[in-house]
Amino acid sequence: MIQLLGFRPGNQQIHNQALKHKSFDNINNNERLEFLGDAILNFVVSECLFSKNPNQEEGFLSQQRAIIVGRKHLNKVGKKTINSSKIKSSLKTIPESVFGNTLEAIIGAIYIDKGIEKTKQFIIHTIINSEFIEEFSGTDFKSELQKQIQKNKQKIKYKLVETDGPDHNKEFNVAVYIDGVNIAQAKASSIKEAEQKAAKKALNSVF
Repeated sequence: MIQLLGFRPGNQQIHNQALKHKSFDNINNNERLEFLGDAILNFVVSECLFSKNPNQEEGFLSQQRAIIVGRKHLNKVGKKTINSSKIKSSLKTIPESVFGNTLEAIIGAIYIDKGIEKTKQFIIHTIINSEFIEEFSGTDFKSELQKQIQKNKQKIKYKLVETDGPDHNKEFNVAVYIDGVNIAQAKASSIKEAEQKAAKKALNSVF
């Protein structure tokens, strides 16, 4: 639990409840905590976006919030963050939606246990700054880099440098080479995401 939260819980019982799916216990499960966590998540994300983007209008802020709190993003972050063996359920296989819902329940549990500041820290570190944000933002850094490469008549190649971690939580390290020179490297939970992150680094450092 400490590894998941980043701190030692004070109220272990509430954190245990956050990991209980309704299939495991139809009464004492994590649905109420999920409800609370969803509201807190939206508040914290809204506040962060409001503070960091003083010149942006409501439409931009709403769009960015929708990306961060979107189900697909939360499901992916939850699956990356929460070991499936920690979730108490009677399901044969745990669908991705359960990981996202459990993540929201954990947020609710942190708030009850530690208050809003610890909850903000967890949300910012785990969700707002997640490695998957770029995947859902609509920005294709590989395509942008390819345009620059073609314009300069250069050659580009992506190479898997190493793979680390257990099967359920693998991390891929990908390097991008321009004219045979290693320009940037990045790690992510999939090769596709690592390539996007490496392309972004290359764009920032070279172009």
